[in-house]
Amino acid sequence: MIKVTTEISRLARGGRAVGRHTDGRVLFVAGGVPGDTVEAEVTLESERFLEAKVTKVLKASPHRVAPPCPHFETCGGCPWQNVSYSEQIAQKKSILKDTLVRGKAVTKDEGELFQEFIESPKEFRYRSRVTLQKRTNGQGTEIGYSRRESNEFVAIDDCLLAREELIPFAREVSTSSATKVRDRFQVAIDDNGKLSVGGAFTQVNFEQNQKLQSLVSDLISSHVRSRPEIVHWHFLDLYCGNGNLTFPVIEKVREEMPDKVMEATGVEQTEESILDARKNPRAQQCRFYAEDVEEWLVRQKSGPSGQVTKKGLPLDGVILLDPPRVGCTKGVMMKIARRKPSYIVYVSCDPATQARDLARMRETFSQMKVRYDVESIIGLDLFPQTDHIESVVTFRRKAN
Repeated sequence: MIKVTTEISRLARGGRAVGRHTDGRVLFVAGGVPGDTVEAEVTLESERFLEAKVTKVLKASPHRVAPPCPHFETCGGCPWQNVSYSEQIAQKKSILKDTLVRGKAVTKDEGELFQEFIESPKEFRYRSRVTLQKRTNGQGTEIGYSRRESNEFVAIDDCLLAREELIPFAREVSTSSATKVRDRFQVAIDDNGKLSVGGAFTQVNFEQNQKLQSLVSDLISSHVRSRPEIVHWHFLDLYCGNGNLTFPVIEKVREEMPDKVMEATGVEQTEESILDARKNPRAQQCRFYAEDVEEWLVRQKSGPSGQVTKKGLPLDGVILLDPPRVGCTKGVMMKIARRKPSYIVYVSCDPATQARDLARMRETFSQMKVRYDVESIIGLDLFPQTDHIESVVTFRRKAN
């Protein structure tokens, strides 16, 4: 057993804290808090770095707090519960900026355009949807999670991230003969308070999702307002889901600028989500396609920028991307660049894949000799107590 002493300098993607070994190698420490001096046990060693877990806090950081969850040490699903919320936000902002700059999505100077990191109004009890496991033994049925980075089952009495109704409901359905659930099952509560097992997709953090909707709508409507000469707009929402961002955007533009024509197209591979979008009463003048995004883009003609309508009016376009954690394919980013919209909004739940995708897009811009400037970088905390980061980066095309 190798033990080391280190000072914790920062937090990192993946949930661990960062220190230095005496030989200069980076030390990733589970359970560390920026500002701590800790004793840690090495669990993995390589030529470039080591992994370890805190065994003793020698000097506690002012940012260290007592984690309220009794399962904090065993579950590991919320690795930053021992970090004050203000410090979590500061660390997430630093991680996001560093990831985008290192990944060449933005330059160092553009990184200074980072505007804000929007905090969650709830530090706990914000999740409207959780996926649990059940296990039956001699004492009865238990529900719980898998230990972080392991398949080991951890039984829980409660989950402080889940809304108050979810865990009692999950325990009830896991033991009910009338409701048969699998060994791995999902429970959710919608914004009307209706509980369900599995079922349709719901936003995980209702309050923060509303802030995201308002943010994206404000960004796009502000861009449309800045181009008074453009009357006809095409709004393309890629990876649109059930229209979570599509509808708020077109509603805001149409309400504030009734003189503008805003056509909207949403593309999403999941057919169930598209069916939900089409059923929405706000779906008038919107077209939704249940198709792979890259395949759909391949079938389309070039973008509307620089074209005119049948009546001879200028036509321009805005593209919104909100892909899953894996990000976009290289083909998608190249197709977007070649459409040359006047405004691009990229919403991401993983800064690393966002950085990769935006770097690819900018490379294509460079080859085409088309200039786009980063307009804004904004972070949102949809998942307090965890290392997950939501971010919104916008690009505006410069006039030739």
